[in-house]
Amino acid sequence: MLSEDLQIYRDTYELCRLLFVYQNDVPRSARYGEYGRAVSMSLEALDLIYVANSDVMRRPAALTRFLQILGGIRSRVRLFGELRYLSIRRVVNLSFLAEKIGKQATGWRNSSHGVSRGVKCNTGEPNP
Repeated sequence: MLSEDLQIYRDTYELCRLLFVYQNDVPRSARYGEYGRAVSMSLEALDLIYVANSDVMRRPAALTRFLQILGGIRSRVRLFGELRYLSIRRVVNLSFLAEKIGKQATGWRNSSHGVSRGVKCNTGEPNP
């Protein structure tokens, strides 16, 4: 399956697109600083989806890095909202999308490790 056909890719692409669209409302000092970093991080996250989809051996590491980057984006979005660089509506849109992406990535990473909900990986017994 092509990376572009994956829901996680489409959602991450939408996150990137929204970050680009919203950057015009951010003050110039932040736009070329931390906001620009958030945009770059979102593009790196897209690249990591390609890696995870094409290389099974590197998938867990790529998805772990993807989740780290996503956490950084979420922190920055929250900060931009608190500083009133972005409206509450835009912060909510970005946060909701980032949470949705995070759940998809976590599930993908766990399934690539052989971990499923409620089952320990090596014993097959339910978790307490």
